[in-house]
Amino acid sequence: MKTLYNENCIETLNKLQDNFIDGIITSPPYNINTERSDSYYNNGYSELDDLSENDYLEIRTNEFKEFSRVIKDKGVICYNISYAKENPILPTLLVSKIHNETDLTLADIICWKKSNSIPFQTSPTKLSRITELIYIFVKKEQLHTFKTNKEVSSVNEKTKQKFYKNYTNFIEAKNNDGYKCKLKASYSQKLCDQLIDIYFTKGSLIYDPFTGIGTTQLSCLNKGCLYLGSELDKEHFDIANIRLNEEKIKIKKENEK
Repeated sequence: MKTLYNENCIETLNKLQDNFIDGIITSPPYNINTERSDSYYNNGYSELDDLSENDYLEIRTNEFKEFSRVIKDKGVICYNISYAKENPILPTLLVSKIHNETDLTLADIICWKKSNSIPFQTSPTKLSRITELIYIFVKKEQLHTFKTNKEVSSVNEKTKQKFYKNYTNFIEAKNNDGYKCKLKASYSQKLCDQLIDIYFTKGSLIYDPFTGIGTTQLSCLNKGCLYLGSELDKEHFDIANIRLNEEKIKIKKENEK
């Protein structure tokens, strides 16, 4: 399955069967309002990014209830979200609400170090952010048994204790792929590639409920995974399809060599 939908993710989720997908890689709107005149900070979701705190938390939590229904028991959700200077605690409140109101919980936190920091140094108190967090959610009953690709490096002959290759919760990847459009908040394929390497095998079906310009799906193509995506903005949706079609042609030509 390799399908994108030009609609709200709840509409797409309502079409999916229980335990249908292997996992999710996504970055939702951060609820950063865009009243600033500096258009650089317009992330392309202005109508979705000026919600009250309660409305934002309620909408995202309801999405997670559906995420839990459609992912397989040992599935993984990689959820990249940062904070705004107006309300830095918002991501923490969301993580807590998800844990308390759904059957999902936090399994890990990955620190993503970007190549460039934002915003510019205009605040006397706030630091310029060069890292963002990726929250790894799994079903509570699978907290110690969810799926990863960690490889065993050795086994103790006496105790049979397994030791694994070194995997850290620190990923370095550029901010985005440099594609020019109104969406300023996209992430990079290199980031998605590394997440897929850790949590998903070839043939996995990965869903991105906030597809943007198709970065997650491009990584899926290159990693041999299937994908589903939802994107409400028609311009972003069209760009994602163009980029995916171009990548499919490129991969086909390489395979024919």
